[in-house]
Amino acid sequence: MILRGYSNLTGVLGLKSGLHIGTGADPGKGQPLPIMVSPRSGQPYVPGSSLKGKMRCLLELTYDRPRTDPRDPGSPCQCGVCQICLLFGSGSAATTREPTRLIFRDCFLTTPSTELLEKIQLEEKPGVRIDRVTGKAAKGALFPMERVPEGCEFKLEISVRLFENDEADAVRKWLAMGLFLMEKDALGGGGTRGSGYIEFNKIQFDEKAFVDKWRDECEKTKDSLKKEVQIKKKS
Repeated sequence: MILRGYSNLTGVLGLKSGLHIGTGADPGKGQPLPIMVSPRSGQPYVPGSSLKGKMRCLLELTYDRPRTDPRDPGSPCQCGVCQICLLFGSGSAATTREPTRLIFRDCFLTTPSTELLEKIQLEEKPGVRIDRVTGKAAKGALFPMERVPEGCEFKLEISVRLFENDEADAVRKWLAMGLFLMEKDALGGGGTRGSGYIEFNKIQFDEKAFVDKWRDECEKTKDSLKKEVQIKKKS
């Protein structure tokens, strides 16, 4: 395979509700679950792995997984040849035939959002389990979490490797669908409880702005995308 160049998608990831992307660390009883922060700046960021994993998951839920690990029914696709495997990489080294196309950069706060957080800091959202008998908060079932407050924005960048026979515009359409599905769903922890409601703005692909009604286009083409939009041309 010959790497013939790169395309680039940029934009702004905006928060329409608080965002919690956790560290996985146990903070201790009664302490809020911490979020990912940069060790250099101390500011929160969105890891590229979180974006990549969520987008791939939603695309696979929408367009199926031709082959999974028989020992793990929840594993990503391992066929190595479907459109999603071409973009994100096969879920198994044994079936990896081509390099991953998509490179997700970590998303750091915009300058205005950095300045905002220096003033208001992170928010702490209380969580609680309801006792099904009494209808009240269950004893000892509090689970507070840290969140980046709504209104904050992060700089989005996804680099795209283009190999021989790859169609840049096809990759753009798959990325647009991934962004569209993420807006419909949620990013990070607590998504079913209000956290992680996001939107993407100021999107450009190779320095050309997305059309104003790109979400409407995704809605129209969602059912036909897998069949009609192929990343690789037949050689």
